Amino acid sequence: MANSMYANDAQASTSGGGGGSSGGYAAASGLGAIMGFKASQAAAKQAKLTAEYNAKVAENERILLQRSARDEQERLRQGSDKLISAQRVAAAKSGVVTGTGSNLLALRDTYMNTEMDAIAIRYASSIQEQAKTAQAAMIRAEGASRSSAIKTQAYANLLEAGAKTATMMG
Repeated sequence: MANSMYANDAQASTSGGGGGSSGGYAAASGLGAIMGFKASQAAAKQAKLTAEYNAKVAENERILLQRSARDEQERLRQGSDKLISAQRVAAAKSGVVTGTGSNLLALRDTYMNTEMDAIAIRYASSIQEQAKTAQAAMIRAEGASRSSAIKTQAYANLLEAGAKTATMMG
């Protein structure tokens, strides 16, 4: 059995004695810094991917708003057509026929009100769609900013660890 000042290898590796331990700590520190850097790079990539996913969700919501507005306009026009039909039947039943009478004015008002309501639906939808477009752009910008901040911090940590490692190595 070899003569050693330590009873076992575990004591020798934790005691700091035996020379060369600062090199081991420096190597471990450097390896830890590299692993941390890689993890931060992955986190930056994930932040960007998450932002892109959330932006796509907002854009899909915009498309759903467009479809909903079209459907709402269609329902409005169908209801208006039923109302106009009912007005015509009521006018025909009354037996009063005038060239420019109140029956024609009522029909005109129905058509005009339908168009004004359709315009209001399109306008409200347009505002909501623009909000979703702006939301998607903001989400992407925040994701890019978050990713950039993570990357910058990763480089700063790597440089700091490199400086510490160089100091340990002498």
